[in-house]
Amino acid sequence: KMLKCQFILFQTTVCNQNEWDEMLLTKGVVVIDVYQAWCGPCKAVVNLFRKLKNDFSEDDVLHFAVAEADSIETLKPFRNKCEPVFLFCVNGKIIAIVRGANAPLISKKVTELVQEEREILAGQKERLEVFTIYIYIYVYKRVFLEHFMGFSQYSLEDASRQLAFFFPNFDRKSTEQKFEKTLALIRPCVLRERRNSIMQRIKDDGFEVAMQKEITLSEEQAREFYKEHENEDYFPALLEQMTSGPTPVLALTRQNAIAHWRDLLGPKTIEEAKKTNPNSLRAKYAVDNIDINQLHGSSSPNDAQKELEFFFPQEHTLALIKPAAAKMREFLAKLNSLKARHVSKLAVQCSFKDREAFLSHATDFRQFSLLTQDEPLLSWIHSCTIIVS
Repeated sequence: KMLKCQFILFQTTVCNQNEWDEMLLTKGVVVIDVYQAWCGPCKAVVNLFRKLKNDFSEDDVLHFAVAEADSIETLKPFRNKCEPVFLFCVNGKIIAIVRGANAPLISKKVTELVQEEREILAGQKERLEVFTIYIYIYVYKRVFLEHFMGFSQYSLEDASRQLAFFFPNFDRKSTEQKFEKTLALIRPCVLRERRNSIMQRIKDDGFEVAMQKEITLSEEQAREFYKEHENEDYFPALLEQMTSGPTPVLALTRQNAIAHWRDLLGPKTIEEAKKTNPNSLRAKYAVDNIDINQLHGSSSPNDAQKELEFFFPQEHTLALIKPAAAKMREFLAKLNSLKARHVSKLAVQCSFKDREAFLSHATDFRQFSLLTQDEPLLSWIHSCTIIVS
């Protein structure tokens, strides 16, 4: 199916969002010249596109279009750019990009995609499932650009857990019950051997410990975290206890995590917990001669968000695996073995040093993966917009 609209030579003109959406229905490979309204389409590649159209004309698998970024919402990240941009659409998904009128690179990309599409149509190759997700992330404090040949200090298992924590419903069907995240604190007075028992109980009840740390709070930090309790009689004792030693801090996730964790904790006061729910964690792990319960849980989704951000400030690692990495397949196999979500298509609009060196590699979204990480390694990107297709 091709658009019923104006043609410039052999190129379809796409002038608004509706026409863009219709263009995505085109079967085969579509090469899209994204242009600014003030300058018009790129004339330097017209002869190349005409030649490619003739070379691959026998089965009508290759099409060309021009799209005005200023009037199409999907192309907003490409507005106000003086550099030509060419997008490659296959089966309704944007899967590759070339910046600049780089004729050899454009020709190579078109040839690869057309040959691949022909193999798929002939039943010689299976079409990979593609997800289109738009994510806008601003003010990255620290970002690490890492070649596959070098490994960071964080394991793939850690990254997989944290991805599940920050995006708990990313890979779940809409009909499934929503996963939540919540904060758990084990106060310093609980003996270390008893903490192990608590951790086992947490796992037995279906929680996943996405992140954890031990922190010794300063008085200022304790006052800030418990400021809603500052007018209570027990506040001085609470401050003294919370600053007396290291506190295990846990970020937990599961279905209905907040309510389930609070049910597991039991009543807030030790006396009531022992009387009404002796098997609750607050009753079982009470400390003699201390009236304050020894475990904390978030009361609501809003509280959970605030408390998690207090102990786990959300920073990110952007791991980009260059197309030239020799062990790409091995790396992706490891991700798949962990059932981690591999972001199959990725385009990045960003401002960071060595931008040109990076962009020379950023021509095929299928060659990159996006990972998020707590406490990343280097400060590279200060602001960016990411489109994941």
